[in-house]
Amino acid sequence: MTRRMKGALVLAALAVAAAVVSAALASPAATPGVTKNSITIGGTFPLTGAAALYGVIPKAEAAYFDYVNAHGGVNGRKIIFKYYDDAYNPANTVPLTKKLVEQDHVFADYGSLGTAPTLATRDYLNKLGVPQVLVATGDSYWGAQYKKYPWTIGFQPDYPGESRVYGQFIRNKVPQAKIGVLMQDDPYGQNYYNGLLQGLGAAKSKIVDVEKYDATQTDVSQQVIKLKAAGANVFALFALPTQTIDALVVATKIGWTPVTFINNVSASPLFMGLAVKSGANVDNDISATYLFDTINNPTASTTKLFDSILAKYDKGADPTDANNLYGVASAWTFVDALKNAGQNPTRKSLMTALTSLNATNPFLYPGVKLQTTPTERFPIDQQILEQWKSGAWHPFGHIFSKAR
Repeated sequence: MTRRMKGALVLAALAVAAAVVSAALASPAATPGVTKNSITIGGTFPLTGAAALYGVIPKAEAAYFDYVNAHGGVNGRKIIFKYYDDAYNPANTVPLTKKLVEQDHVFADYGSLGTAPTLATRDYLNKLGVPQVLVATGDSYWGAQYKKYPWTIGFQPDYPGESRVYGQFIRNKVPQAKIGVLMQDDPYGQNYYNGLLQGLGAAKSKIVDVEKYDATQTDVSQQVIKLKAAGANVFALFALPTQTIDALVVATKIGWTPVTFINNVSASPLFMGLAVKSGANVDNDISATYLFDTINNPTASTTKLFDSILAKYDKGADPTDANNLYGVASAWTFVDALKNAGQNPTRKSLMTALTSLNATNPFLYPGVKLQTTPTERFPIDQQILEQWKSGAWHPFGHIFSKAR
């Protein structure tokens, strides 16, 4: 074989190798977590610990993904959803998130729960360009700091927006208010408190006491007793479910009957029922919602679909627990974005889809839409007040919308 022939063969071999590499890079497999037949995503959740009542959320999300997979998946791919228990402890969240990215090679960190855990992993995920999407926390950071953290996006209404609604209601409807606040001593509680101050405006002087608790603390009886002693006749509860239930029970036992506002993330009908079973009087308490009212609309198509998904794919799940409905609503949103991310989705195309949402999610309250823009990172910014009567929440008034 001549030198020229050998050279030609070498060039041909290099061309073939280059073509193979080029094809590999252009194929779905080049995107972490994406194969021809599947997309792997993952997140961290408190399956145990002080916030374990939220542990049903990933199970409901997994149920919806199973439902979608049974109906052909998304663009021919099935969704594989891995999730780990971080016990609502950021020290656990960090290594588990690294496991998802570096060992499980997830396409996206989806739905991870908690403000402190999300903050603990935000730098890491954004540095690597891993989508941190539809995080299960309404703190304002996900929207306000999108320029620095473009790979992070929220889902539910932001906490300050929710508590602004409470503040406005108190200012306009409770003129003799003396407000006592129980709040978690971290960014989660602070976000709620900041929104309350904004909603109250000049009426913020009506706050007579603010009591804080540590996220790992489950007994808040002393804080509740102090709020009553301060003369409060309005109770703003910005707490996790376990502490909220305890506070409602303690307030009843000490004969304190304030006008009570319960933040949405702790107002599931299941939690209210647990409070009642433990001796709390919760009649006329107020919260806010953005989810479909399945309890008062048992024959609606949304309710039937929701119940059927839980019955088949999450056996034993309680349909009255709003966290299950939250999980299904969030998973629906992810699937909708994934459909719009293209036949061969990339992390960038997923973020583009999530920052250009304009859809009607059947699991949201009628009139509440999914809408985002590149500068508005909360898909939901509408909600309606609700009051607890006769063992259920009943929405009232009009839908509040945050100005974009």
